[in-house]
Amino acid sequence: MSNTNTNFSALFANFKSVFQSEKVFASNYIPDHLWHREEEMTSLTNYFRSIITEPTASSRKVVLYGPVGTGKTVVSRTFGADLSNYLKSEWKPREPSFRFFHVNCRKTKSPHLILTTVLRQLVPGFPLRGFSVDELLRMFSLLLYEQNLVALLVLDEIDYLLPDERTNFLYSLSRIEEGDPRIRQDHFPNNQAGLESRFNLLCCTRDKNFRYHLDSSTASSLGRNFITFPPYTRNQLFDIVSSRAEQGIRAECYDDALIEVIAGLAEESGDARFAIELLWRAGKFTDQERKNFITPEHVRKAVVSVLPIERSVVEDLSIHQKLLLLSIAKLLANNKQYVTTPEVKKSYVGICEEAGVRPRRQTQIWAYLKDLGRLGLIQQEVENRHKNGQSLGRVTKIRICDVPVEEIIQSLNQLIER
Repeated sequence: MSNTNTNFSALFANFKSVFQSEKVFASNYIPDHLWHREEEMTSLTNYFRSIITEPTASSRKVVLYGPVGTGKTVVSRTFGADLSNYLKSEWKPREPSFRFFHVNCRKTKSPHLILTTVLRQLVPGFPLRGFSVDELLRMFSLLLYEQNLVALLVLDEIDYLLPDERTNFLYSLSRIEEGDPRIRQDHFPNNQAGLESRFNLLCCTRDKNFRYHLDSSTASSLGRNFITFPPYTRNQLFDIVSSRAEQGIRAECYDDALIEVIAGLAEESGDARFAIELLWRAGKFTDQERKNFITPEHVRKAVVSVLPIERSVVEDLSIHQKLLLLSIAKLLANNKQYVTTPEVKKSYVGICEEAGVRPRRQTQIWAYLKDLGRLGLIQQEVENRHKNGQSLGRVTKIRICDVPVEEIIQSLNQLIER
C-alpha cells in the first residue's frame, strides 16, 4: 500500500476558500437572470408563439448564430425550460404535452446518436444499435403522435456534425412529418393527413456562413428564421461577470475593480464564457496561494493558464483533428506567417507516424481543415498566384491568429499523450 496519501485534512485546515459556490462557473449552469439577451429571447418567443396558441398548426425552424460565448446555449436552454413550465400550467388535459430536447452535437456527434438520445427520453431503455437513421426518424415521428406530443429539438453546436451528414440530417428533420404514410393513415382520420405539425427545430451555430453551406432544398426547408447573437460589450461583460461573482465568490474576496479588469480582457472577443472562466481560475490561484482576496495579478495568471479560445473546443476535437492542428502549429512555430495545405499534409503524416496513428486521406484532411476553420481555430485564405501575367494556380494559406502557437503545441501534446 502506498504511503504517499493525499492529506485532505491539511488542505482545509485553517483555510477558507474565496468561493461560496463553484457550480455557477460550470459551463452547463443556467443563471436565474439572462443579462443583455432580452431582444434575442423576445425574437425566439415570437418565432415559436404558435406552439402556445395553436400547438399543432405549424412547424417552426429557427437558427441561432453567434461566436463562442455569446449566449446561444443559455438562451436556448432557458427558453425551452420556460416554455415547458408555462405550457404545463396553461394547456388543458386534452391538448398535447410539450417535450423539450437539448442535444449538444459536440458530445453527440452523429445523427444516429442524436436520435437514439432523444428516443431514450421517450422510451426508457430504447436500444442504442440496430436501427438506421431513417428508421429512427420514422419511430420518432410516430411516437409524437402515439404519445400526443409537440416537440422542440435543440441541436446545439451543430457545427460539430460533418458537413454532408449535417445537411442530409437537417433536410430529413425539416421534412420529418412528410414521411411514412402509415403514420398519416393511423393518426389522421377523415382524410386530415398532413394538417398537424408536432415537430419544431432550433439550431445553434457559430458559423456565420452556416446557411450557405446548405443545399437549396435544405435551406428552403429550414426557412430564413435567423437570430444573430452579437459579441458582448465591455459593460455587458461587467454585468455578467459581476452577477456570477455575487453568486459564486464571497463578497469580501473581490471588488468591482477586479471585475473591470476581467471585462476589459474579454472585451476584444466579447466572449462571456472566457470572462467567467478567468474569474474562476483567478479564484483558484487565490485559493492555491491561501490568500483571501482575488487581485489583478491572479487574473493575469489565469490569462496565461487558459487559451484565449474555449479550452473545451480543443479538448473535444477528434484525435486526427488534434494531430492536424498540431502539425499546423509546429510549422508556424518556425517564424512563419502562414503555411500551405501541402506543407500541412506532409507534417501531419509525419506526426501520425510518430504517434503510431494511421493518417487519413486527402479528402478527410480537407474536411478536418474546414472543421478547424469553422470552429475558429485556424484561418484559411485562397490566393491566386501570378507571374509575368501568367496564372500559377491557387494556394491556400493557413494561419493561427490571436493564440500563441507554443501554447497550442503544449496543450495539444498534453491532450494527445493523455
